[in-house]
Amino acid sequence: MRAISLRFGLLGPVQAAHDGTDITLGPPQRRAVLAILLLSPGQAVTIATLRERIWAGPPPASATQAIHVHIHHLRQLLRQFTNGTTDGPRLVTHPGHAPDQVSYVLHTAPETVDVPVFRRLLEDGEAAQGEGDNGIALDCYDTALNLWRGEPVSDLQPSAYVRSVRLSLAEIRLDLGKRHAAALLALGAAARATAELQDLHAHHPGDESIVVLLARALHTTGAHTRALRLVTDELERWEREYGLRAPALLEQRDSLVHGVGPAGAAP
Repeated sequence: MRAISLRFGLLGPVQAAHDGTDITLGPPQRRAVLAILLLSPGQAVTIATLRERIWAGPPPASATQAIHVHIHHLRQLLRQFTNGTTDGPRLVTHPGHAPDQVSYVLHTAPETVDVPVFRRLLEDGEAAQGEGDNGIALDCYDTALNLWRGEPVSDLQPSAYVRSVRLSLAEIRLDLGKRHAAALLALGAAARATAELQDLHAHHPGDESIVVLLARALHTTGAHTRALRLVTDELERWEREYGLRAPALLEQRDSLVHGVGPAGAAP
């Protein structure tokens, strides 16, 4: 099977690399065009949609012309690094009845872009974890975490579309973090799981599932009193701020109070 020589990264600043060497992509708007097309694989994206997704505010009068220029340079770049082969990325133009309806499609293999690879690794890990194979799950999660370089498409303007992409991927990253810690806990690495969960709890203090997992990890390391205090404090916060008593937290507290250890499974 032919090795992949051209890869794209969106889990951090927009990035492209050829045989492991970074490629200069040009100005932020050009990187934005590339990112939007990569996030819509095989789908036609009109100029009107690109204008809406690239700029955080009203697009300038020159927006359409700028998009044409960026598409031209991206097409040249792809041709340069694929050497005219037919199995590399292809940027195709589809005419429209109006200038705004001219559209572009970027055809590229999913395994060349970090976002679909990231999603697939999480799905594979979930499947393995569901079957009780936490070792394979942890391998999948570790590989996925290595793809995460920071805030997704961090170098682009915060348009509504870009903010939505960042939020969606951040939620997936949070789920991955919880599942990674749960796999560690299942494999007996409670101290490492505790450290990861404490970090997650610091960044997501309102997430009850993190509290549940952290209580399990603390109890496993022998910190029973800390686990009980954590759950009790979180229950009190829920009652104070929301007027609610979260069932999962109640179950964990009752288990700890009665000395049977925290209940609960992987998220």
